Amino acid sequence: MNWFKRYYNKKSSKKHGWHPSWFASYLSDFNEELQNAIIKFQVGYDLVPDGLVGPMTFRRLFTNHELEIEEEKSENHILIGGEPVAIDWDVEIDMIKPGAFRKYRGKRKPNMIVTHWDVCTSAASCKKVLEKRNISTHFCIDNDGVIFQYLDPNDIGWHAGKVNNYSIGVDFSNAYYTKYNSIYKKRGFSERPVLENSMVHGVKLKPHLGYYKVQIEAYKQLIKTLCEHYEIPLVVPTTESGDLITKVHDEAARGKFDGIVCHYHLTRGKIDCAGLELKKIVDSLY
Repeated sequence: MNWFKRYYNKKSSKKHGWHPSWFASYLSDFNEELQNAIIKFQVGYDLVPDGLVGPMTFRRLFTNHELEIEEEKSENHILIGGEPVAIDWDVEIDMIKPGAFRKYRGKRKPNMIVTHWDVCTSAASCKKVLEKRNISTHFCIDNDGVIFQYLDPNDIGWHAGKVNNYSIGVDFSNAYYTKYNSIYKKRGFSERPVLENSMVHGVKLKPHLGYYKVQIEAYKQLIKTLCEHYEIPLVVPTTESGDLITKVHDEAARGKFDGIVCHYHLTRGKIDCAGLELKKIVDSLY
């Protein structure tokens, strides 16, 4: 009878939209282990222990699943594949308009996080610019450290050219030009640090705005959460001596690098995020 239960439960899952993991997080197949988990669930709720997800069992299962989601939503979380994933930081979910990204059908497996700056004075301004240009990033870290989520990482953002399919985009809100420090002060923020010795592609850049400490801490929490979920290694492009590479990295540019990169690792036409101590940040997460 196991073949019948397997067939019945697959059909029930397709019809009602449930997944074996709703019974136990480690379950993914319609096998005997799932049937035993269903029976255990049914016994716990005084249902007929037949190992089949019929109408009564599904009703109880769905109620439990909705309660679990509501409990998770009460905590800080980001959305991955439409499901809440806990993160120890403040998050605002503000999804970008359709048409500025590509919806991915299935379960995406990105292998790289690409770090950008937005050259805007706030995350709100960043979103307006992205939508106007019909491009997208997955996350933007605002001046006060709040992480804004614009796009589900399961979908493909338009932020990094040839490696969009393999990557997640994370932006720092940072206006870059030092003249904008006055705007930050008017809005109640402290002056941003000014970085005077940034090197990218072998060229020393003019002084430019750096990053608030709270943004760095938010970035740490975000990349840690994403790397744990997607099993992305906490590594960055380095030289043989272990120093951060600050020019195009061939493997990253082809989407073949597993880890965390800056936009300048992908193309000579980009300099973000110059001055970001990427290796030091990543090393601190071990």
